[in-house]
Amino acid sequence: MAGKRKIGLALSGGVGYCLAHIGVLKLIEQQGIEVDCLAGTSGGALIGAFYASGIRADRMEQIAATISWNRLVAPTRVLSSKGLVSSEPIEHMVDELIGKGRRFSELKLPFSVVAVDLLSGGEVIFPQGPDDLVAPAVRASCSVPVVFGPVRMGEWMLSDGGIKAPLPVEALRHFRPDVSIGVVFDTGRYEPKNLFEIGLRSMSLANDKMLELYDQELDLLLRIDTGEIPNWDLKLAMGLVEVGYQAAARQLDKIKACAAGDAC
Repeated sequence: MAGKRKIGLALSGGVGYCLAHIGVLKLIEQQGIEVDCLAGTSGGALIGAFYASGIRADRMEQIAATISWNRLVAPTRVLSSKGLVSSEPIEHMVDELIGKGRRFSELKLPFSVVAVDLLSGGEVIFPQGPDDLVAPAVRASCSVPVVFGPVRMGEWMLSDGGIKAPLPVEALRHFRPDVSIGVVFDTGRYEPKNLFEIGLRSMSLANDKMLELYDQELDLLLRIDTGEIPNWDLKLAMGLVEVGYQAAARQLDKIKACAAGDAC
């Protein structure tokens, strides 16, 4: 359509909270608004990879309902792996759902992923080249420190992109969208029940201040209230698909204005 604005979507990390991204995408699809490019960090990289490959929101919701931690983690030798469990199953799942060995250049939408190199301390934004594979990059971005062992890739030792980029604004900027929309999660109130939840909640709290700064760098920042749902419990987090949908619905006028070229 002539005059259509190029819309970019930045999806934050948040483990189970990232299921709310599906609800946001569902609302956008129903309104006939086309996303032209995406960037994802951590769990946002996983949802972004599915969407950029052509998997629609309703299908993602079906997939999410079948996912358990048994499918996402694998036992590992703690002393040698630098993590309690391996994130290798995440890579296998991405390969299974979007096509084994699929490159970024083969996706239906331009898509980028952020990871962090633990050796240099710098962000690594994928793709670095036309032959870069999607699944290993997503796995690296999802590798929450201590919980998952880092992913060795060339000279890098890669870990969760949320360490330095809880919302992948810079990665999205590479696509030069006319409109930049970000989706983040307000840290709810709940008592962490185990080592994993303590680590994840600590990381979320540490990122709160950084996320506030993104409001000035985007045309629209959608903040989703996660309530008392812990981000480690995937079954409870399924309810966040609807929470994400409703959060986007409340901001629908602004989303439409952004898409139309008006003030968001």
